[in-house]
Amino acid sequence: MIVNTKLIGVMLILGPILTMGVWMVYSVDTSGMSPSDSLNALIAESSKAETSSVLNVFGVMFMFTGLHLLARSLKSDNAVSNACAEIGGLFLVLLVPIWVLMMASDVSALDATEKFGTDTGIQILAASKIFQMGGILLVVGLFLLGISLILLKKYKRIIGTLFVVTSLIAFIDMAFSPDIEIIGFIGWMGMFFTTLVTGILTTIQKDS
Repeated sequence: MIVNTKLIGVMLILGPILTMGVWMVYSVDTSGMSPSDSLNALIAESSKAETSSVLNVFGVMFMFTGLHLLARSLKSDNAVSNACAEIGGLFLVLLVPIWVLMMASDVSALDATEKFGTDTGIQILAASKIFQMGGILLVVGLFLLGISLILLKKYKRIIGTLFVVTSLIAFIDMAFSPDIEIIGFIGWMGMFFTTLVTGILTTIQKDS
């Protein structure tokens, strides 16, 4: 399958902007809240919650599909690189339905609350927490993609190294839950920022 690299680049640019960008500047912050408190916060700013949720859904679709297509484009004579790219790309594309469900849970909870009451909305938010475990697929997928990029000497190995380092930091944050918040920030924001930079570089490069 041949995909225009500029299309991949645009997807990798739009993805982080519509996910982390929207989350940072236009979203309802429910981090650390219980499901009931989260629902109350969402109800208080329902319009903002619904808009940001829809944008997030498109963001994860663009980002993870773009990363999957990037991995698919890394075919070479290097068997190790091919294996890393194929497995990493598979993990990343599996994230699309998982994170779409997680990002859409706010809208679903608000809709269910309006139709069936707050208890149903709280249950939806509580159940959606399980989708956060999809983060392990992101960490492993980007780690393997980074290894493939390093082996192929793509982007002078800088992008691959950043994917490997930031995914390892994010894994430490997930596995050990350190009290130092900056660790998680560097890991997760680093992966999204590296994806954005990859999109820019992929967009401006010439198709082979």
